[in-house]
Amino acid sequence: MIRRAGLGLAIVLTGLAVSASGNLTGWTVPTRSLDEQTALLRDHVEIRLPTGAGGPVPAVIMLHGCGGLRQVQQAYADDVLEAGYAVVIVDSNGARGIGRLGSMMQVCLALRLWGQERAADIPAVIDRLSAEPAIDGEQLALIGWSHGGWTVLEALDFAGEGRASPALQPQPDTPLHGVRVAITMYPYCGFPVRADGRGFPPSVPIHAILAERDVIAPADACERLFRRADAAGMPIDYTIWPGLTHAFDEPDGPPDPRIEYNAGAAQRARARILVWLDGAFSDQG
Repeated sequence: MIRRAGLGLAIVLTGLAVSASGNLTGWTVPTRSLDEQTALLRDHVEIRLPTGAGGPVPAVIMLHGCGGLRQVQQAYADDVLEAGYAVVIVDSNGARGIGRLGSMMQVCLALRLWGQERAADIPAVIDRLSAEPAIDGEQLALIGWSHGGWTVLEALDFAGEGRASPALQPQPDTPLHGVRVAITMYPYCGFPVRADGRGFPPSVPIHAILAERDVIAPADACERLFRRADAAGMPIDYTIWPGLTHAFDEPDGPPDPRIEYNAGAAQRARARILVWLDGAFSDQG
């Protein structure tokens, strides 16, 4: 029995090592043109407009956590729509044929779809929105939860270098065109995140809500990253909310003892995000 357990562990560790090598070198990461990436996502992007929108409205692009779309995106979407903004919910896992089990066993274990690769989804969605007459393509926001927050940070870091994710070839000219604010909810900031905080574009304000008791995406890793950004002259507005766990705003989270839903904190987080959105979009009005 012990030998079998050891063999199973060795297989898992070997898989992780192969995956890490493939992702770091890029040899396992598919490359697509912007048109191909847009086509990949076409049936996995939900665009919702606020009631009574009389013209092009700002839009909020939402990127789920490693487990895929969950109720938390819908909860935030309802408040964002009521505030008069469009909602764009991106199913990155579904677009790649990754179901719930695959999400937990592959994406959440970093065997597949690192944030560096997934960051290619953001320019593709922005490209899609440029053809939507009801969306103001000059007023866009990014919100990412956990793995989605990792993805947002990588997209910003690439943009600070004047490029998009290397998963896009050839590179688009303006990968984050129209993005006025980026918001990350308990983002993952540890290995293998490549962003180090010193290359974010100063034109895009970044806000983050971290959770003190988060053991899935520990807050201290993000604190180190954000402090480097501050030292480089690109401060990030972040707060660590005491007593909360990872995915504290997820009303139907997985049965995981590391995750505890807190309805009051979830409501406060949605309200805080609306303040950030109002500020970013009103500055462009």
